[in-house]
This record gives sequence, structure tokens and C-alpha cells, in this order.
Amino acid sequence: MAEREVFYKQRGANFFRTASYVLATSASQIPLALVETLIFGSLVYWLCGFESEFQLFLIFEFVLLVMNLAMGMWFFFLSSVGPNENVVTPLGMVSVLVFIIFAGFIVTKSQIPDYLIWAHWISPMTWSIRALSINQYRSDNMDVCVYDGVDYCADYGMTMGVYYLDLFGIETEKYWIVYGIIYSLVIYVLFMVMSFLGLEYLRYEAPENVDVSEKPIEDESYALMHTPKNSTNSSGSHVVQLDNREKNFTPVTMAFQDLHYFVPNPKNPSEQLELLKGINGFAVPGSITALMGSSGAGKTTLMDVIAGRKTSGKITGKILLNGYEATDLAIRRCTGYCEQMDVHSEAATIREALTFSSFLRQDASIPDAKKYDSVNECIELLGLEDIADQIIRGSSVEQMKRLTIGVELAAQPSVIFLDEPTSGLDARSAKLIMDGVRKVADSGRTIICTIHQPSSEVFYLFDSLLLLKRGGETVFYGDLGPKCRNLVDYFEGIPGVSPLPVGYNPATWMLECIGAGVGNTAADSTDFVSCFRNSALNSALEANMAKEGISVPSPDLPEMIYTEKRAADSKTQM
Repeated sequence: MAEREVFYKQRGANFFRTASYVLATSASQIPLALVETLIFGSLVYWLCGFESEFQLFLIFEFVLLVMNLAMGMWFFFLSSVGPNENVVTPLGMVSVLVFIIFAGFIVTKSQIPDYLIWAHWISPMTWSIRALSINQYRSDNMDVCVYDGVDYCADYGMTMGVYYLDLFGIETEKYWIVYGIIYSLVIYVLFMVMSFLGLEYLRYEAPENVDVSEKPIEDESYALMHTPKNSTNSSGSHVVQLDNREKNFTPVTMAFQDLHYFVPNPKNPSEQLELLKGINGFAVPGSITALMGSSGAGKTTLMDVIAGRKTSGKITGKILLNGYEATDLAIRRCTGYCEQMDVHSEAATIREALTFSSFLRQDASIPDAKKYDSVNECIELLGLEDIADQIIRGSSVEQMKRLTIGVELAAQPSVIFLDEPTSGLDARSAKLIMDGVRKVADSGRTIICTIHQPSSEVFYLFDSLLLLKRGGETVFYGDLGPKCRNLVDYFEGIPGVSPLPVGYNPATWMLECIGAGVGNTAADSTDFVSCFRNSALNSALEANMAKEGISVPSPDLPEMIYTEKRAADSKTQM
């Protein structure tokens, strides 16, 4: 159950197919089951004084092994379909109790009521106990007429072994041993398939990855792209200068044009609520774009729409990658999404988690050496050198957030979405996290980040800002400038807005201006949406949106084309 949340996250990120996960998990249980069977079976068999024939001992061990696997797969199935541990744990205990009671040992088959006899025949333990009993009592030393001075053939018309099997209502033919083994194997495979179906089609949380387009998306392809050397768009704007390290990703400009998002009104389902109202903007490689606003402004909603994670409602508008209209598959394959509270496999080390992500989310054509290099790059960019070989369990909140970013970064995405990366952190830890994010952006990736009232030091690390007012409307979009000078000059130029006090946090002041803070200086009397709509900033935004490589395809920038949903091949997934 604890690993299921990790599975949901990794499958959603296209690490592997559900079938690959189920098969790999099943195969990984075989060595443990084999060791358990050898130790337990060896002790029980010889201490109980069973027949000292090696062939009978091997049959005993094999029957135990297949029953162990069948029961293990039964519990795996329960954990796959159960909503939580509070349901699965008692259900598992009750099922074991039923299997034991109706196995024919505590209550013989003849004593089981006819309307419950089905429980006897479906219990895996029934078939295993029958096979083990026949294995012993039909052996050469026990399947005899005279045993311990009693002539069973003369008195009962059957051998001693058959007599005692019949006494407990157990079948006596030796082929029931084979039937028992076959039944356990069938149960093992059956519950494996049912576990696959449960994990594939049941999910006890809101699904995240959805199609943001209004038309069906055909299968696209996943092909490794290479960063064009010294590429620019036709206007010469937004040139990205990267370091000399070879990249496994393509720098991408992500743009969104006239985005609207509608959901049914809970009070009147026939009506639609518009949560986003014609949002425009773009984020270029090598930059960090902040999405900010008051509670209910729609900043997280906007990011989820752009990232293709909204499942309900209606979305209109365009999402573009390098000027080409994005498809659901392209967004999934070339972006990474960092949750506020992410989940990881606690038994792994930080380096192992990064390596796992790197090998499953980078293309199979990329050499393993480059994948290991990308892991080392993640460790360097995020300052994880001292804790790279540390077990994840027990890591601090700040370390877990760096790991979350690293797991996405190891996939070599072109665009990374961050949902409140500094939430729950003190000022120092928040600065450390954002310094790492700044290094990631400087490596040529596009960063889009929601954040709530950052400190001045953190706010100065952002390049651009999209500010939303409650109701999902834009009140500012543009470059922040040095020390947020562009932002401050814009708001101070609006009549009725109080100037930024000396030494005051511009992020806090900005939110207070639009009524998202506690000051509400001009929020009641000023229409900030109209002010932005009529401003030079909006004119500049419209002009930039019309450029090649942003909302118009450019011959100098590649289209993100993919053919396969998952990057890794089936062998790697297993």
C-alpha cells in the first residue's frame, strides 16, 4: 500500500507500463519466497519426522513454494484494489482465516455445509494440504497394508495411507498432487492479471495527466532531439546561451494563448464557471516565470492547465511549444512537474532515485553513460553531493524538495513546472531551494513556478511574472527587471497606488496593491485588469506573442514530435 502512491506518480510520469510494474514486482518476490520456503520447509519437514526420501522432500518444498507465491499474489491484489490500509488489512486477515478454516484440516470436507462447500474448493490451502497429505501417505513406507501391527487391508479393505486420507475426506489418487500445484500456479497468474487490471483502471485519487486539446490526439512519437547550436529565431530575440556541457534535451519556449477554463457550477450544474479568462503569456529557455496571485486567482489552475493535468471542465485556447501547437503526448514527454508534497520510495538512496528516473524517462537510444552523467548533473545543480548516497527515509523537508526537483530534472525535460516549491520552508531553506532552481534555469531549461508571497531575496531570482487577480484575469505580465524595477515602476504609475516603501518586499506590496494582501491600498477603486489591458506591457506581450518561435512556428526551432508514450524500452521497464 505504501508503494502504491509511488507507483501512481511514476506511471503518471510514463516511467513504465502497469504490466511491466506488475511483472517486475511479481518476479522480485520469487527469490524471497524461495528462501522462505527452503528455511521453513527444511525445518518443518525433518523436525516433524516426515518420510526421509529426497524426492518427497522436493515435492513438499515445491508445493510450499507455489502456495507461498499464490498467497503473496493474493495480498498484492488486495493492496492493488483496496482503497486504504484500514480496509485491506482486516480483509487480508479475514481471507486467511477463511482459507484455513475451509482447507479441510480444521473442519473436514464432510462437515462443511453444502452451501459453503465452494469456500473449500477455492481455498489455495485446500489444494496444498491435499497435495502434501497425499505426498506423505501414499509414499512407499506408508501406503502399505500392515503398519504398526494393524492389517488395514484386512480390516478396512484399503492400505494404511489411503485409510487415513479417507478418514479426513481427502482424495487419495496421486494425480491430485499435480492438480494442487497447477491450481496454485493458476491462482498466482489469475491474481497477477487481476492486480494489473486493478492498478490500470482503479485509482483512489484524482488523476492528473489529461488531454488539454479539444480534438483527439493521434499517437505521437518520442524521438531524441538535439539542441541546435547557436540557434535564434528570425527576430533575433530570446537567444539562449548554454554552457559547453552536452544536453540531452531541447530548449523549448512554452506559450499559452487566450486560455479559458470552464467548470460546472456546483450550485447549478447547467451553468459554467469561468476560472481562467483569456490568459496570455510565454516562458523562454533559461528563465524562471512566476505565477502569482491571491487565493482563488487561479495560478495553480493555470499551471495545471498548461501542464495537461486538468481532468474536468472545458479548456479553450492554445498551448504552444516553440511556436507549434502542443499535443498531450508532447507536453507529457518534454515537461516535468514537481508536486508540493511529493512521494518517493523511502528505501532507496537519493542517487538511486535519480538514476531510476533517468533510465526510465530518457530515451532508450541515449547511452547509459550519458544517463549517469545527467544524474551527476542533477546532484551538482541541486547541491546534493553530501547526501547523494543517503537513504531517503529521514530526509528533511528541504532535502525532499530538492530530491523532487532532481527526480524531474533527471528525465532531462525541456520545461519544469514547480508547484509552491518553498511552501513549508523557512527563509534560509527557501533561498537554498530557489538558488538550485536558478541553476537549473541557467542550464537552458524553461521554469514555470507558482509561489505565494516569497521573500525579497527569492523574488529577485525570478525573471518574469504573470500576476492574476481573483477571478482568473491578468493584471501584470512582463520581465521583472533588476530588483523588480519594471514591476515597481508599472504599479507606481497606476493612479491611486501607494509607492513602494523603502526596504519593503515588492512581492508583498504588489499583492497588497491588487487586494490580495492585507493592505488593499487601491484594490477597491482601481480596475487593474483594464489598466493592464490598456498598458504598454500588454502591447509588448501581444507583439512578442506574434513572433516566430512563440506562437508562430520558426524554421530555426524544432517541433517536439514523439512516436511512443514511454521513453524506455520494455526491457528497461522490467
